[in-house]
Amino acid sequence: MDVWTKLISLGIFTLLITACNAEPEVTVDSQLTDGDAAAIELTTQVDGVFKGYVGEDQNSIIIESEGQENTYEIAEDARGDFDKLQLNDPIAYSTKMVDGKEMIETLRLN
Repeated sequence: MDVWTKLISLGIFTLLITACNAEPEVTVDSQLTDGDAAAIELTTQVDGVFKGYVGEDQNSIIIESEGQENTYEIAEDARGDFDKLQLNDPIAYSTKMVDGKEMIETLRLN
């Protein structure tokens, strides 16, 4: 092989090695929005007993937990068995803070 063939082969080999070892640039979007899987926060389920709704619009719920009755507003995006609830049903629920208020996030029958 002549010198030029060796240099061209070495150049191609160098380019291939460089391309294989290059790390892709990763950009992280730190802005989380509703519906993003990364925006999901884990919650703790609390056991309680359904004691009824407050008012005609049923936007608030009374739950007995650890011997105390607490009233919570139901968040707009709350999910659960709200349509199946009956007085004194055992439930598990989670809450979240919305505009400084603790609101029901999830509720299910036990």
